[in-house]
Amino acid sequence: MKPEEKAALKAGGATVLIAGAAAAIISSPAAWAAVIYGAYRMGKTAYQATKDRQPRGPSDHDLFI
Repeated sequence: MKPEEKAALKAGGATVLIAGAAAAIISSPAAWAAVIYGAYRMGKTAYQATKDRQPRGPSDHDLFI
């Protein structure tokens, strides 16, 4: 599993666990929709942030060895 996928899974999973507990108490379709949308946004943000931090290729200063 790639690092960005792990970060997305951790962020989205934590959001579902915390907000899901509150939504279970409220038992409203709107609350569940908010939990699903929030988990999606948190996972997507974590995925993009981790992906942006990854090195993409050889840097320019490695050309002169």
